[in-house]
Amino acid sequence: MTTIISFIIVLGILIFIHELGHFAVAKACGVGVEKFSLGFGPKIVGVQMGETEYRISLLPLGGYVKMVGEAPGEEISPELKAKSFTHKPVWKKTLIVAAGPAMNLVLAIALLPVIFMIGIQVPKYLEKPAVAGYVVPGEAADKAGIRNGDTIIAADGKEIKDWEALLTALAMSPDKEIKTQILRDGLSVETSLVPVASEVTGAGTAGIYPPMEPVIGEISPGYPAEKAGIKAGDRIVSINGKAIAHWAELEDVIHKSGDKKDVVVTRDGQELSFSITPKYNEEAKNWLLGISRQEDSELKRFGFVESVKKGVSSGIEMTSRLFVVIKGLVIGEFSLKTLGGPIMIAQVAGKAAESGLADLLTLVAFLSLQLGIINLFPIPVLDGGHIVFFGMEAVKGSPLSEKFMTVAQQVGIALLIALMVLVTYNDLFRIFG
Repeated sequence: MTTIISFIIVLGILIFIHELGHFAVAKACGVGVEKFSLGFGPKIVGVQMGETEYRISLLPLGGYVKMVGEAPGEEISPELKAKSFTHKPVWKKTLIVAAGPAMNLVLAIALLPVIFMIGIQVPKYLEKPAVAGYVVPGEAADKAGIRNGDTIIAADGKEIKDWEALLTALAMSPDKEIKTQILRDGLSVETSLVPVASEVTGAGTAGIYPPMEPVIGEISPGYPAEKAGIKAGDRIVSINGKAIAHWAELEDVIHKSGDKKDVVVTRDGQELSFSITPKYNEEAKNWLLGISRQEDSELKRFGFVESVKKGVSSGIEMTSRLFVVIKGLVIGEFSLKTLGGPIMIAQVAGKAAESGLADLLTLVAFLSLQLGIINLFPIPVLDGGHIVFFGMEAVKGSPLSEKFMTVAQQVGIALLIALMVLVTYNDLFRIFG
């Protein structure tokens, strides 16, 4: 029930804000609005206020604002021409259409600082000294001679007080040499390391981790760990006879192959053995058991100014990741199987609601940002497609032909239906596999 209610709330907010943008600017531009609907299809409930009917419709996967004279070729009586969308100047029509995605972007920008003021769960290790709990063999930190137990105290002459400072320094210096000062057995040692740019985010990484106990926090439904009987709270002792002291060691062993793994765990003071065969995950491009680490985190709240800074930073990062994914999908780097639809959104919304208000608002902000940006893409049916058509109309000096608009809309609808079929198939495949 939480999943359904959360899905309706999240989708309702996104749709309402988007359509409110179209509605408010249409009114401001003198365009008559006949209907304001949350959802498509048959009306469930509605109320008439002035010239506009406000309604909730059966299918909650969208919404619309029906304006006077909106449809190409629609017959308009002389007295309604002044309120007709089609008869308004191109710049007004462009403003009306652009207002929907703009409102989604505004919502995301407004929510992100609020989330940091409410408080977010942050790993406790971020505020602890940058002690190396595990250095991945062959990666940047290892090549620089950094060992397990070393404490990084400076980078390029700047003091490193904690893990947050170190991770920031690494992230900001992809493929650039960093002169690093470490503390080892009470002695100061200098070295240089070159963080490698992440293929996903572009940020610098060095293959160095804080201490992380190999204790399981969550079990993913349908994955081998659940089927084998592994439980949350289990501590991994060894895999295939190799002692495991750090979570990163565990991941390294599991991700290497789909061969059967002999896993030993401790539970309530007893050692238990399991034979588990990892499952390949297309999205992660790795072999997985379906386990996640037990996070040692705390709630951290920020002041107004800091929240605004962090909100802006998060918005930029979200936008960057969105375009990385889109690029990956276009060039074939990412599989189309990674796309999710309404069912996936509902599942994520349910989990976010259970985690707390900050997580739910983060999801709303993330989806609103995506909706705003993607809706501006120059594809027929989307707002960006309409804006391109208005640009063509401005250059041409007259409206585009009704036949052209009809064909373009049909192409756009076909693409949208194909996308919906694809993401729904992906959602069902994730469930029933």
